[in-house]
Amino acid sequence: MFRMNLSHFQYAAIFNYGYWFLMLNLYFAIANIPFILALSTLQFIPSNMIYYFITLIPMGPALAALMASLNKIVVEKDISVTKDFWKFFKGGFPASILLWTITLALLFILTIDIAVFMDKSLFAIVSPLFIILSLLLLNMVICGLVIMTKTNHKLKSLFILSFYYSIKKFYITILNTVLACFFIFILLIKPVFAFMVLPSLIFFLIVRNSSLVFQNSNQL
Repeated sequence: MFRMNLSHFQYAAIFNYGYWFLMLNLYFAIANIPFILALSTLQFIPSNMIYYFITLIPMGPALAALMASLNKIVVEKDISVTKDFWKFFKGGFPASILLWTITLALLFILTIDIAVFMDKSLFAIVSPLFIILSLLLLNMVICGLVIMTKTNHKLKSLFILSFYYSIKKFYITILNTVLACFFIFILLIKPVFAFMVLPSLIFFLIVRNSSLVFQNSNQL
């Protein structure tokens, strides 16, 4: 009887996690409807980059809400998925949209720089620098959103802490960046699959992987 009950609880847990992840993916997609429309209607070419930049802005608060929700699942093993996602979205909106938009603008500038230098003889020299800076910025914004889920810091402190942990805990944050780059890659080639299947799974792994960052940031 004990073994049957244990199996029942295991199946219930799998069902709960599946339901939570599915609903979080759905809410994440709803929060990113402008970007989904851009992906569906605009070619991915340099002249359309400004439209992609604008439609990507809501992804910052959506990511913050997604990671805060996933962190609650990790810590409490339970969540009121609809209530909590939109509560985190609203509560973290001011800080997350500033952090995300500034980082996005810097990435946008680096992308333009890469495009400008692509036909220049210096491209082979400067392109590695641009790529490293882009990865560092991506690393920092992920780290900043992770820290936001557990602590309250002003924007300046978030940038400082994000840079600090991106360098000091590189063995954690590099894996986070690899996971984020994988999500971006799938997003560009299979956007529907990326939005409906991957967000909760990818960022759940990032949240679990970032547990040490959570612990350390709580001390600051």
